[in-house]
Amino acid sequence: MSYCVNCGVELAPSEKNCPLCGVEVINPAQPAPEKPWQPYPHRDDPVIAQMNRRFIAAMITIALTFPMAICLAIDYTYSGQLGWSLFVAGALSMLWCWLAPAFLYKKPLFLPVMLPISGSLLGFLYLVEYLTAPAVRWFVPLAMPLVLLLTVLAGAVTLLARHQVIRGFAVPAAILIAAGLMAAGTDLLITLMHEQRWILSWSWFVLLPSLAAAAIFLLIARRQKMRTEILKRLHI
Repeated sequence: MSYCVNCGVELAPSEKNCPLCGVEVINPAQPAPEKPWQPYPHRDDPVIAQMNRRFIAAMITIALTFPMAICLAIDYTYSGQLGWSLFVAGALSMLWCWLAPAFLYKKPLFLPVMLPISGSLLGFLYLVEYLTAPAVRWFVPLAMPLVLLLTVLAGAVTLLARHQVIRGFAVPAAILIAAGLMAAGTDLLITLMHEQRWILSWSWFVLLPSLAAAAIFLLIARRQKMRTEILKRLHI
C-alpha cells in the first residue's frame, strides 16, 4: 500500500496522482498498472448528490417532528389543552426553517434560505408574545424591527461577499460594521420604546470599537505586503 509523500493520505494502487493534494505518486516497488481500476468515479453524480441532500432534509424533518408531536400529545393528555407544548412546537418549527431549506435546493440561494430563517424567527417571537400576554407589547415596536434589521445587514454582507464585491480582510470589516450598526439599532429601538425618543447610550461602546477594528481590517486589505505577511504567519 502506498502513501502520498506530501500529505500522507493512503493511495489506491491505480493512483498516479494524489486525489487530495495532486502530488505525483512515485513508488518503484509498486508501479501503477497499465489498466488501472479507479476506486471512485471521475466526477460526482448530480442525481445522487441531490438525493443525499433531500435525505438529510428528510432526516431533519423526522428528528424534529417526533419530539414536537410527543410534547403536544403529553401536554394535551394531562392538561386537556395546549400550553407549554406550543413553545416547544414553535421552537422546533423555527429550527426546521433554519436547517432544512438549505438542503432542499440543488444550489442554495440567498432568498429561499434567508427568508424562512427570518420569517420563522418573527413567527416564534410573535407566538411568545401571544402566549405570555404581557402588559407591554414588544413584538411590533421592538422584535420585528430588530429581526428585519438583522436580516438586512446579514443579507447585505452575504450578497457582497458572494458576488466578491468584498473579499479577504474586507469581509471581517463588513461584519464588524454590521455588528456595530446592529447594536446601534437595538439601542435606538429600546430607547424609543421606553422613552419615546431616539438616542444612543450603551451602543457607543460597541459601535466605536467595531468601526475602529473595521478600519484596521480595511487598511490591511489595501496593503499587499502586510496582508501576505499576516496570512503567512497564520499559516493560511
